[in-house]
Amino acid sequence: MPENESEKTQSGYRFKGRSASEDCLGVAYIHHKEAKQLFESARLAETEGRLEEARLLNDLAVAREATAVEFEKTARGETKDPIVGEILDWQEDLCSGFEPYKPTFITGDEPAPLQLVAELYQPPPGPLARFVAWVGHWFA
Repeated sequence: MPENESEKTQSGYRFKGRSASEDCLGVAYIHHKEAKQLFESARLAETEGRLEEARLLNDLAVAREATAVEFEKTARGETKDPIVGEILDWQEDLCSGFEPYKPTFITGDEPAPLQLVAELYQPPPGPLARFVAWVGHWFA
């Protein structure tokens, strides 16, 4: 293939040097495609009488379409990255119930915590262990 023809045909490969707007447009295209498939599935489910499934698929399609629009706005530079916004929105929810691990150290000055005492406590031996000990006592 001559060099002129290879330059005219578009490659199906993506390279590392893409811009962020091209990446956002690619993600928007995928979301539009998924939304179209979901709308078609919703229409099919509605014609077959599965109304609950049709409503659910329709809601999912609308959400996908809205996400695609957000990515398109990001590609045009009108808004910031929607993924970063979503992560920041969830950050407060994720951190609200977080309690850092605090190991308990015993220095010997204070009494041991009850949880440690309960873990170290060994239950009394059962009947089989007592019998083996009794027999071992006579033959030792």
